[in-house]
Amino acid sequence: MGLGLAGFLLDIGSCGADTLQDALRAASMPTQSFPAAELAGKITSYAVSNGDPFLLAYYDDDGSVRIQPPLHVVRYDRAAGEVRRADFRNVLALFQGETPMDCLGSALTISQYRGFLYIDTHGGPSAGCVLIFSTGLELKASLSGWLLGRLGADYAIVRGSEVHFMSVHPTHIVVFDLKQNRSVTVYPYANDPERQRFSRLIEPWISESWCRENNAACDPENFDADLTGSVAVNESARVFGFEARFDAGGFGEAAEKTVAPRTVTYFYRERGGAWEHREYQGPALLRLLGGMTLDEFIRQKPDLAFR
Repeated sequence: MGLGLAGFLLDIGSCGADTLQDALRAASMPTQSFPAAELAGKITSYAVSNGDPFLLAYYDDDGSVRIQPPLHVVRYDRAAGEVRRADFRNVLALFQGETPMDCLGSALTISQYRGFLYIDTHGGPSAGCVLIFSTGLELKASLSGWLLGRLGADYAIVRGSEVHFMSVHPTHIVVFDLKQNRSVTVYPYANDPERQRFSRLIEPWISESWCRENNAACDPENFDADLTGSVAVNESARVFGFEARFDAGGFGEAAEKTVAPRTVTYFYRERGGAWEHREYQGPALLRLLGGMTLDEFIRQKPDLAFR
C-alpha cells in the first residue's frame, strides 16, 4: 500500500490567501499569458524563488483545508523573457526504497542550480520529497527525503525520510547521480567502527521490559543519529562532510541515562564513480581540523581527511 499524502490537511505554516496574480506581480513577472480567471484564483502551500529565473510552485486553493493536485510549476527566464509552465499529478517516490509515497505535499522550497530545478515538498513530520526537474520543467526524479546539498550538476545529497512514530530515528543519506539517474546510500555504511563502538555501549543497558511496553525494536545497531548542522560541500574536489550526533534514547531509561551522546564527523569523496569515506571523533578530529570549522576545512583542505 502506498503512503497517501495528496489531499492531506494544509500545514499550519503553509502560505495561503494570495492570488496567483499577487505572486506574479510581486516578482515583476508579466501576466498576459495567464487567463484572467486563473490569475484571480487563490493559491496555497507554495514556494517562491525571486531571482533569475523566477520560480514558483503552488496549488490551487479550492476553499477546503486540503491540498489538491496538480502541483503547478512556473519558471520565468527574465533575461530571455520566456515563461514555462507545467502541472504534475501522481508523483511518487519510494519511501526507504520500498513503499511508494505520494510526493504532492506543501511546496517548502524551490531553487535552480547548475541546470536543474529542485522542489522540496512536505509529507509529514519525518517525511518529504525532493523533486528534480530540467529547466524545461520535465520531471527527472522524485526522491523520498530532503535536499541536504549539491555537488555541481552531478550529484544531489539527500537525507531519507523516516518513520515518524518509532522509538529511534536513524539518519539515512543517499547521493543521487543526476547523470546516471540512480541513488547510492552512503550513510550509514557497513562496519562503521564508530557506530559499532556506540552499539556496544548501548547493548548492556537495554531494558527488555521497556522495549516490550513501548513496542520498540531496541536493536543496538539502529540508534538515533541526527545531523548537528548543515552539510559542508566542496564541489570542485567532490567532497562533502557532516557531523552526526549519536543518542541512546529509545532503549529505556537506563541506557539513556548511562550512555552519553557522542558526535562523529564523516567525510565523503567521489573517485571514479565510487564514494570513499572517513570518520573522525574526539581528539583525532580536533587534530585534523586544526582549529578550523568543518566548512572551512572542507573548503580549504578537502583531501586531507583521506590521507
